[in-house]
Amino acid sequence: MIRRSFSVGRSGSRALVPFRRVSGLALSCGCVGWSVRGSSRSFSGSVVWAEFASPGAAARFGFRASRLVGVPVWVRPGVCSVSGLVWVVSVPVSR
Repeated sequence: MIRRSFSVGRSGSRALVPFRRVSGLALSCGCVGWSVRGSSRSFSGSVVWAEFASPGAAARFGFRASRLVGVPVWVRPGVCSVSGLVWVVSVPVSR
């Protein structure tokens, strides 16, 4: 089975959303782990990095988060030392 990245959401007005709001949304969508990381590619300079057990759960979170921040987000496969294969979504946030 081939695992690939995919984009969810659509462009709108960019908004700086506090990381606590996005991390709370990730937890309510069933994430298995999250963290705040610096990112030079993000318009805000920081991202919430949320990990999910299934691509469907990651896509649902990504779509909802995309509506909050106004930019599409990517869902991609990753590896967690505890959970094994996970699906990662990074969302631009303000700290």
